[in-house]
Amino acid sequence: MDRLAMRISRFSVLLAVFVLSMGVPISADAQLQEIPRMLSLADALQIAAKQNPGLQTETTARQIARGDAATAALLPNPQLQLRSEGFRGGSFTDRQELSVEISQEIQTAGKRAQQIAVAGANLRATEADIDNAARLLRFAIKQAYFQIVLAKADLVVARDLLADFDRTIRSKEEQFRLGEISGAELRRVQVERFRVFDDVVAGELNLKQARATMLTLLGHPDSTVEFDVTEELVKGESVGSLAPLHAEALQIRPDLKAQHQRIVLAREQTGLEQARRFPDLFPFVGYKRDFTEDGVMFGIAAPLPLFNRNQGGIVRAQAEAEREAFQLKRLETQARLEVDQAFNRFESERQRLEGLETEYLPKARESREIAEAAHKLGAIDLTAFLDAQRTFREVYRLYNRSLYELSIARFQVEAAVGR
Repeated sequence: MDRLAMRISRFSVLLAVFVLSMGVPISADAQLQEIPRMLSLADALQIAAKQNPGLQTETTARQIARGDAATAALLPNPQLQLRSEGFRGGSFTDRQELSVEISQEIQTAGKRAQQIAVAGANLRATEADIDNAARLLRFAIKQAYFQIVLAKADLVVARDLLADFDRTIRSKEEQFRLGEISGAELRRVQVERFRVFDDVVAGELNLKQARATMLTLLGHPDSTVEFDVTEELVKGESVGSLAPLHAEALQIRPDLKAQHQRIVLAREQTGLEQARRFPDLFPFVGYKRDFTEDGVMFGIAAPLPLFNRNQGGIVRAQAEAEREAFQLKRLETQARLEVDQAFNRFESERQRLEGLETEYLPKARESREIAEAAHKLGAIDLTAFLDAQRTFREVYRLYNRSLYELSIARFQVEAAVGR
């Protein structure tokens, strides 16, 4: 007894430790992957795949589907029935009718195999849905990443122009001191500087906001983490032609794969509903003591399908299968449309960038240089010089924006295809 008591006590201690350990929450921050000081796009995609809250929420559906699949493969539990009749006191075994029965449900018409097939198709559809959520997340990460790249590029342009204005103001202050220009002209340059300074402030804000958005997508709770990005705004490669993109999208897009599995699921569900027309069998065996006489019982029970032969379930499953087939056609049409729109956007942005790159940006830069030299020589007034500076600033900003839009259009093509 002492040994048994010691074992019970030891088990109680272990159980208490286990319960307490289950009640102590594990810090989420301790499990977060550290954001590198120089964050590459590949690093961002890898971190988001591990700890983005939205994607983590979607992945729980996989465990649910796996649980359903495990349940579908299990055999029904046997049933135990104990019954007593006619006991009026006295001997418990000799003055009443006692019976003990054990029954086991036997699924007929291949119901268990159909249940396993239904659960398997649902699991595959769920996994494809998770892949589709990951596809959309990759596009969001790429877009947020290059918003940081764009904000950095715009901030560099604004700061360079501010430095140019500071040099111009110092020159104007010296001319004003020597009496070569009026105070009004000096004040005008100083006021114009505020516009460029405002661009610097707005650029710094845009950079902070873009970094905060990225940290949120990465599942990091601290929005003050400092990091820089390694990618730059570049023209990049072509996305190819439209017909191969269509074919690739119809083949690899995970939402289409999920819909194909839902069609399989509906077909398997129809087979299961048809199998349910046939009743399951319940064989049983037992022992019976009728007062002083012993006996063995055995037999089989089954419902009689006279009225309910699962007509409604079959009609519903067939309608679901038809609806899923129509849904696949709709999704394929939508996929082709998304590829078309992304491809058209890419071509449009490519043409805009080529125009800025080959014509407008060189002319704006040349115009600014000429205006600066002419203004120093007194050939043009301050208004023309400031207009040339403002035009160059706007064209360069458009150039950066065009590079960004071209990159986003490329990412949109990749997302529409399913990469």
